[in-house]
Amino acid sequence: MKNLQKLSIGQMAKLNHISEQTLRLYDKMDLLKPLFVNKETGYRYYSIGQSATLDMIQHYKEIGIPLKEIHERLNEINLNTMPSILQDRYDYIERELEELRASQAAILRSIDNFNRYMSLPQIGKIFYEYIPERQICVYNTGADLFSYSYYEYEYHLRMFKDYLIEHNFPLTYFSNVGTLMRYEHIKSGTPDFFSDEIFVFTDSETKCSLETETVPAGTYFSMCCSEFDAERSYAIQLFDRLRMRNYKVLGDYLCEVVVEYPNTENGQREIFYKMQVRIK
Repeated sequence: MKNLQKLSIGQMAKLNHISEQTLRLYDKMDLLKPLFVNKETGYRYYSIGQSATLDMIQHYKEIGIPLKEIHERLNEINLNTMPSILQDRYDYIERELEELRASQAAILRSIDNFNRYMSLPQIGKIFYEYIPERQICVYNTGADLFSYSYYEYEYHLRMFKDYLIEHNFPLTYFSNVGTLMRYEHIKSGTPDFFSDEIFVFTDSETKCSLETETVPAGTYFSMCCSEFDAERSYAIQLFDRLRMRNYKVLGDYLCEVVVEYPNTENGQREIFYKMQVRIK
């Protein structure tokens, strides 16, 4: 049997299923020093008893504690401090899981948006759809968005994003934004094209300090478009057709971005949006 009190670095590494390089790193970080180093040859020797320390290091690594923190913890570990150390790590992982769940939900929303994009009628075609109740967070820009250029619209989006960050709103929802034209501006069936509010869809899972607003369920008169500057002309067609069919407007006009992506040539936002208004 090998001398268990004087194991070479290779033997120690093999017994503990780690690499020699890892043992050298632990030595350099003062996580685990060799029991003896031959000054003439530079060979490192370990005792098998030091495997207990390696097991603890490996355990902490497996639950995600960084090596630097393990080094700080090793000298203070005792039965009294272990629960708090583990609780700290548990809380950290719980926060990470919440973030991962939020990212997962954001991916599903994006997939849903792209699937909706693929199934929506062609640009300029008016259609009816039943839409369930939705929740939105609204931001007042203080400016009429219909009178602004694309660049000014982008600026107000930056301000909206700052507003959301300030209120700890998860930015995973920021890809599905839109603009509002309130009922008072369209109730006659002829819009005056004034909109100073941007909104973002949210849901019951969102944790932030912002109040939400309910968009009622109902039958919506809708049309899709893909050009930023074409919204007004398409909206005129939408409301003209609404009046011709004697429909009554029941609520706000929403212009919802369904999907978007950057133009690789100019870096600007390419958008596909849906204009919609609840009717009866």
